[in-house]
Amino acid sequence: MDKWMSATAQRRAALAALAVCAGLAAGTGCKNGAFQPPPGATTSTGSAALPQQNQALAAQLQDLNRRVAQLDLNNADLHRQLAQKAQQETAAQEQVKLLQSQLQSTAQSYKDSQLAQQQAQQKVTALEASTHFRGGASISANSSVKQSLAAVSIPGLDIRQDGEVIRIEVPADKLFSTGSSQIVSNGQRILDEVAAAIVRSYPRQRIVIEGHTDDSFAANPAAAHALAGQQAQAVFSQLVERGRLPARQLSVLAMGDNYPLASNATPAGKAKNRRIEIVVYPDSL
Repeated sequence: MDKWMSATAQRRAALAALAVCAGLAAGTGCKNGAFQPPPGATTSTGSAALPQQNQALAAQLQDLNRRVAQLDLNNADLHRQLAQKAQQETAAQEQVKLLQSQLQSTAQSYKDSQLAQQQAQQKVTALEASTHFRGGASISANSSVKQSLAAVSIPGLDIRQDGEVIRIEVPADKLFSTGSSQIVSNGQRILDEVAAAIVRSYPRQRIVIEGHTDDSFAANPAAAHALAGQQAQAVFSQLVERGRLPARQLSVLAMGDNYPLASNATPAGKAKNRRIEIVVYPDSL
């Protein structure tokens, strides 16, 4: 760019010199110069040649003026392009800074989510551990959970052994009105049978009443746990007040939709997941 501007200055100087020479030629001519008539030429012939020379110089001057004007335009256009490039470079730098900031924010959010996940897992682990009572007492042969499994039978209920515990699964639809914790009359009969089985086969075992829901509250986990807790608490009250089970033998745990038994993609799967599980632990009171 500096070299190009220097060339422009040189052209302007040449144009100025040409203009001065043209003026001299129009007046008195260039002494001993190119415009002096040759020896032997008549004065009239020299006078006739001067206008032609002036016209040629004027044409050259006009052409140089046109070129200089074009160079000025080119120079202005180059300056405009340089300004645009500078603006684009500044905008690109700002965009890079913005992307770097967003990347740092995303990385921090990822770390926070990982930490939250770890903390949630620790809470779940602690909660699961809290449901495994540590009575430390051994179970005699006539009160063994494994031996009692075959003896416990309640029509219409799924009773299964899960490791060291017995799970009595009661469909929530048989106990409660839809979406509520209000026990229906048929549900009271079922729980009376459950209470009688506990008194008969597990009179000294720790028992946890787990409330489970389907994924209808997926957008509001707190509501799922609230309903699960309310239903488990209603079963607790039924077993204590009507079944005459000692309150110290029972505990309540709201599981929400965390432990489905079937896929929630079908109505049958949802119904399977809506349940109360009465879990009998081997620990004695």
